Amino acid sequence: MTEVSSTNLELAIVLPLGVVVNQLMRIEAHLRLLNMKTLDYAKECSQAPFAAPIAANLEQIHDTLDLIRGLVADIEADVRPRSADAARSSRNLHSDWDD
Repeated sequence: MTEVSSTNLELAIVLPLGVVVNQLMRIEAHLRLLNMKTLDYAKECSQAPFAAPIAANLEQIHDTLDLIRGLVADIEADVRPRSADAARSSRNLHSDWDD
């Protein structure tokens, strides 16, 4: 396996993840604003004529968030096992020394 340069790693993974973080923070701010608007409209209206389309959009958001959680877990699993495997190898090596 070839050694990946830190510059390539940063350009390929670290910087795009930073962009995603910023985008998700903006989305969270938009959702907070929508939540405040929803509370205002819920107080004013006894029936919401747009309840079905809103529910459909919210369901799609939930589904997308589930997919995002899975992808984030996959990325974490790809990044973390090497350090965990190294720690396990180190522990196994030390336990072999104790014998």
